[in-house]
Amino acid sequence: MRLLNFLKKPLKNQKGIADMIVLLIVLPIFLFATFSVVSFTLFVNKQAKLETVHNRALELVQQEGYLTPEIINDTTDKLGNIGFPPVVVNGIEYPSFTGSTNTKTLKDDGDPSVTLSIKYPATDLQKMLSLIGGNETEKTPGFFHIKGFGRSEAYE
Repeated sequence: MRLLNFLKKPLKNQKGIADMIVLLIVLPIFLFATFSVVSFTLFVNKQAKLETVHNRALELVQQEGYLTPEIINDTTDKLGNIGFPPVVVNGIEYPSFTGSTNTKTLKDDGDPSVTLSIKYPATDLQKMLSLIGGNETEKTPGFFHIKGFGRSEAYE
């Protein structure tokens, strides 16, 4: 009985109702803002890890003069170890190295530049955005696409 009286008390007091309404409005906004910062931080950290692996692979590509199967396997293994396992999206296997230099380029050639491109599906933030009215009809989650250019150091 005492509990019922305790619960009815804020309903009789208009200030208690106003406080409850403000709490019900402010609390979800605060929670959404907090989790948004966490999601964004995780997204940025994943991209930084991907860039670190990309930079190391670009050094190897510069030494060899082109993207070898060994560099692809090594990079794929490193990406798998840091949370980017090989995945298939719409029939395409990721990480994808399309756009990279596949033919050997020598240092003494007229154009000794080499390219390394790594593409990987990004985290799908659409699900979180749909909570506040985002469009969930789009099925492609977006991609991390890091492209780097270097100079070939291979002599033969």
